[in-house]
Amino acid sequence: MRKLFLGVFLLSLYSLSGQNYYMANPQGFGAATTGGGSPTASNTVTVDTYAKLKTALTSTTTANSVILISGTIDCTYTSVLLTNKTIIGLPGAKLRNLQITPGDSPTSAANSGTLYIKAGSNNVIIRNLIFEGPGAYDVDGRDNLTNEGTNVWVDHCEFQDGMDGNFDIKGAADNVSVSWCKFTYLKAPTAGGSGGSADHRFTNLVGSGITDFPADGRYSVTFQNCYWAEGCKARMPRARNAELHVLNCYYKTSVSGASAFGLGAGNQGTTCYVENCNFEEIATISSPVSEGTGTVAVKFDNCTKGITPVPVTGLDAGTASKPSYTYSITSTANVASYIPNTACGAGATLNVTAAGIISTSCTNLGIEDQTLNENIKLYPTITDTVLNINLSNSISGEAVITVYTITGEKVISSSKSVSPNEKLSLNVASLSKGIYLCNLKTDSFSTTYKFIKQ
Repeated sequence: MRKLFLGVFLLSLYSLSGQNYYMANPQGFGAATTGGGSPTASNTVTVDTYAKLKTALTSTTTANSVILISGTIDCTYTSVLLTNKTIIGLPGAKLRNLQITPGDSPTSAANSGTLYIKAGSNNVIIRNLIFEGPGAYDVDGRDNLTNEGTNVWVDHCEFQDGMDGNFDIKGAADNVSVSWCKFTYLKAPTAGGSGGSADHRFTNLVGSGITDFPADGRYSVTFQNCYWAEGCKARMPRARNAELHVLNCYYKTSVSGASAFGLGAGNQGTTCYVENCNFEEIATISSPVSEGTGTVAVKFDNCTKGITPVPVTGLDAGTASKPSYTYSITSTANVASYIPNTACGAGATLNVTAAGIISTSCTNLGIEDQTLNENIKLYPTITDTVLNINLSNSISGEAVITVYTITGEKVISSSKSVSPNEKLSLNVASLSKGIYLCNLKTDSFSTTYKFIKQ
């Protein structure tokens, strides 16, 4: 019965407590994305000019490839078909397109855009890059990044001053995860574009029209640990024909009339589950848009608003369900300190070696358990070798640590006499990849944590 209970207990939970600044693999709707695989001498190329970048993007000589970007590369608008590719920015790397000419038509070559991932693309990872555009200019045109590919993971990137938008997802796109990304507008918008808006600081569009949707009818997109920062005015995101999960995101923009969500139904309907997000500074959290023949459902779960946080209430509509995939999560109270952290948080903040090995110098975000006011901390929640447990100053005596599989099988058991404030370390390197339960038991209490062995 114990095995059955533990298995059912774990399967009934969709989330894993805790977050890590560095993610070895994507979570959410894009979790199947593997890109070009691990960087090796044979599959990796470093580029520092646009000509080299274009060659690397269009090369078909390597089935799985990793492209490392060095320095600032001034780009022209690049539309490309990508399959099984990983694009990684070395520290400080930037793709930049500053072309803008007021009065241009949407099809003009001078209109600024950086990278367009064409329909038919599949299995693409982009990490640790800064995208810089010329500033907002409404021509119904090009973005810093546009994606129409499937199985795409964009992680730890910063999007600045996209012309028509910062990062749009449309067309044939599906199964996309966007994590630890920062969106911002640092330049004043340019008026006079053919689209009609004099202030088009509209950052993220999902679906370009009521009849725009992928093969299965809805764009499945996860936004996790993202930061909509100063200068953003709208589309954080704007969506139609979509299935969205917005998790542990942070909103802080002083733009007058700024609106986070613009949810339209489209003809296929839209659902949006907003979880543990902090809307610290934004004029409007949700502005539903009436369009199409579908319906809109949105749920705000444990979200707060304001500099002095208060719960977000009264904005739910219809039935939007919690996603069924496994994901990690941190408390809403920690979002304001974790996500905008300039050394570790959202944006191009990862450490990348010349060989393309990614890490972070920042401490992994563990989880803090307040059971019996003991303030226990287990970290990291995603590990390949060691699991750490920090004890509080009131714990002493015999402590037993037991690790169980998803089916409730006991795989590790360890006990020792402990002292106040002691740090325990448990070697889990021998475990297979997967999700596990770790139970810590002392004479006074017992508590269970979840972690991933990668």
